[in-house]
Amino acid sequence: MTVGGDYIPGEEYGALEEPNYPVVFGMRLTPRVNGILLALAGLLGAGYLLFNAVLPKWEENAALRADIAAKEQQLVNQGQAQQQIEAARAKLAEAEQLRADVLALFADEEGLDTLLIDVNERVQAANARITDPERRATLSKFELVPPPAGPDGQPSDLVTDGSLGVAVNNKLRQRLYNVEMEGSFAQAQSVIRNIERLQPLLVLRNFSSTPTDPPTLRLNQQGRPLPNQDTEPRLRTSFQVQALMPAPIQPPAPPAPPADPNAPAADPNAPPQ
Repeated sequence: MTVGGDYIPGEEYGALEEPNYPVVFGMRLTPRVNGILLALAGLLGAGYLLFNAVLPKWEENAALRADIAAKEQQLVNQGQAQQQIEAARAKLAEAEQLRADVLALFADEEGLDTLLIDVNERVQAANARITDPERRATLSKFELVPPPAGPDGQPSDLVTDGSLGVAVNNKLRQRLYNVEMEGSFAQAQSVIRNIERLQPLLVLRNFSSTPTDPPTLRLNQQGRPLPNQDTEPRLRTSFQVQALMPAPIQPPAPPAPPADPNAPAADPNAPPQ
């Protein structure tokens, strides 16, 4: 069986129809549109997770890192502060030791009670290997000088005359002793040097030395002066021993109590009581 004319398959089976895609809000949900929508939904979900989950944790981690850095800095500052405290304690201990060493140089009440014995021992030490009583040194005077009156009229042993420097006024106490001895110049020099070597801080002042006997001129038969037979003249030497002691530290005055705000103000025109 034959058919005349050309063979057209489309005309035999009919044209292919397009798939029936759903339409939402006037938009046909084709595969391409669905892919775009899915990509947008993924982006929106990622943004939601970023703003609601990731960023808060990021800020929390940043705050924790800042807190950790602050704590570490506090530890560093505490270490530096501890080093400064230890250095200050070391300086304080050094200053206290220096103060104790300086105070040990000064006299004290107990040491001054035996000062007469100490000075007399120095005088006797100057008589070593001297048997002649006329040539031996002797201590003829050792007396305490009464302290002068202070500003309140009472005796005060504070140093206030600036003789040791204005900086030590009212910071040192003193005791003055008048000392007198007889002997040769070499003996007096030996006694003074040995007194200065005593442990308490002593100041020797107001020296005076005069011969005990006036020199005599001896003449021979021809009227010529004879040479002096005495090897050394005998002298009367006097001086003052000033013993220095630290003055007691006065405690600071207590602070004045705060004024009562409810108290009535004083009348400047009121007569004195």
